[in-house]
Amino acid sequence: MIPFTQDITFFYATIYGGIIIGLLFDIHRAFKANFKFMKYCSFFFDALFWSLTTIIIFITINAIESFELRYYHFVALFIGFILYYNTISKFILTIMNKIISLITNLFKKTIKYIVSISNNLYYVIIYSLHFIFDIIFYIPNIFLASRKFIKRKSLGKLKIKKRV
Repeated sequence: MIPFTQDITFFYATIYGGIIIGLLFDIHRAFKANFKFMKYCSFFFDALFWSLTTIIIFITINAIESFELRYYHFVALFIGFILYYNTISKFILTIMNKIISLITNLFKKTIKYIVSISNNLYYVIIYSLHFIFDIIFYIPNIFLASRKFIKRKSLGKLKIKKRV
């Protein structure tokens, strides 16, 4: 038989598992509040939350008593969750919302700058290529056309002199 003091130790340790579940619940709420796609895929993310909760419960009970499940484990998990939810949940949730909004704004600004830089780089490359093609194709044509024009003018002047 397990001594009573050891049962109390296990009870308190299971309360910590309930606090971890409360923290996981706040993470889930923060992501659901900040990302619209999570509202559309709610079933999947709720199933993921409950799977992680089940894993945390199993890990907690395995670490404490090697899967000797007792009724007070469920009571302690519930007490831990309620303690967390009624004390620091609002504070943690606001911090998570601020962190998520900071990261998403940073990500959006980074993408915006990358797009603007690539857009400017696109125009630099296109205009450089255009300039190179102008040099390669149009400038020799200008010289050839001016040479033909000069020949025509010079032949025209000669013809005028011959007629007179």
